[in-house]
Amino acid sequence: MTFDKLRQSILVKGEENSLLPWDAYWRNRLVDNLEFCVRQLWACGIEEIYIDGSFVTDKYQPEDIDGYFVPRNEQEIFDGTLLAKLNQLDPYKCWGWNRHRFDEYGNLQLEMWYRYRVELFPHCTGVYSGITNEEGKNMKFDEFFRKDRDFGIEKGIVKLVKG
Repeated sequence: MTFDKLRQSILVKGEENSLLPWDAYWRNRLVDNLEFCVRQLWACGIEEIYIDGSFVTDKYQPEDIDGYFVPRNEQEIFDGTLLAKLNQLDPYKCWGWNRHRFDEYGNLQLEMWYRYRVELFPHCTGVYSGITNEEGKNMKFDEFFRKDRDFGIEKGIVKLVKG
């Protein structure tokens, strides 16, 4: 999906004539923040970016947008080159994958989450989500995002593309 299509989709606007409450304003703000972060990834040559989480469900007001990206060069993840490039582009220097601060519920969150309510993780060799599957194995992000956490069934995700 392009960002224009995402903003026009049911994920942002909600279902037409629905009786369920829907916070389209908040969802639009989340998409604006997501686009800001994704443009930084695009500027670093990263094209393969996916989103998921409660944002792509029927939750009235999701807390954030979760996602992952596939780096062009995995070594840039491990040697910090990509982080340095991304933080040069980001005015708040919030790129990083170590959780340092607690939210109001006592969960550790990324700096990116505090600034943008977006979490984008690298999907590459040796990097795992920290969540285990039904076999007790640590899942990579592509596997984790394609499973419903409550019911364990497979589900779709959204691939972001340039417009």
